[in-house]
Amino acid sequence: MTENSSFNTDPKALYTINNPECVIEVFLDEAEGKVREVKCLNGNRCKEYTYSTEEYLNRYSHHAAGKAVAAQLAVSVE
Repeated sequence: MTENSSFNTDPKALYTINNPECVIEVFLDEAEGKVREVKCLNGNRCKEYTYSTEEYLNRYSHHAAGKAVAAQLAVSVE
């Protein structure tokens, strides 16, 4: 085991949504101003959606995932 073996540079999901038909992980890239959703469906199918942070907050500010993005960015959503 080397000193850096536990160092993980993979992005961590900011929020996870567990639905009966799929699992959605929400990732935020503050430097790029992008939100990425990875939706994994039944049958090992995954789809990826990318939004600007502004578009994501406009669409999903009412949802807990949108609120998590807003909190991370330290902006208020109404």
